[in-house]
Amino acid sequence: MSSTFFKFLSLSCHEKNRFIVYFLISFYHNAINKIFNLYNIIRFRFYGVSYGKNFLSAGSIILDIYPGSQVIFGDNVTIISDSRRCNAAALAHPSKFKTFSPSSKIIIGDRVGLNGTSITSRSKTITIGKDSMIAPNVIIVDSDFHISWPPEMRQQYTGIEVDGEISIGNNCWIGINSIILKGVTIGDNSIIAAGSVVIHNIPADSLAAGTPAKVVKTYKN
Repeated sequence: MSSTFFKFLSLSCHEKNRFIVYFLISFYHNAINKIFNLYNIIRFRFYGVSYGKNFLSAGSIILDIYPGSQVIFGDNVTIISDSRRCNAAALAHPSKFKTFSPSSKIIIGDRVGLNGTSITSRSKTITIGKDSMIAPNVIIVDSDFHISWPPEMRQQYTGIEVDGEISIGNNCWIGINSIILKGVTIGDNSIIAAGSVVIHNIPADSLAAGTPAKVVKTYKN
């Protein structure tokens, strides 16, 4: 501590000012994040959202939870819902969790990190395994919400019977701006490259990329 203090004294007046401004802004952001974390926890209780120990969030999380549906966060989950705290690669939108029916479930495992993530369950279960990382601006959704054909029926017929469960395994890494669509399983330890659209299952220990995402590399111990 004393060496840091003496280094500070040795700085020029301009550098001292920059250091002080940086410290004050950091202090302000940390205080705001603590307030929002408490705010999010209060709203979780109001909406019936379950959360484990050491839950941590930054920014206001968007919640739209249908009565009787389930949203569960494990222990040590971190949710970034603030562009000031997102990683340097993107200005992440707020994190959002939406359920449409009593059968909807969103289950987030222990030590998962979510960064400007949108997860929507219309009728199925969406699961993210423990220790997985979700990069900024990822969308995960279990439904198309409209049938593709015939076109004149798209608005009248929602096709709920073809919704599909989504399972993202343990230790997965979902890259920035990726989209995970209905009925997909991503195996443990796999990586989804930035900007990918996943419409088919991805096996464990793989790197998948593209639209639609395909396995481009398999990792072996």
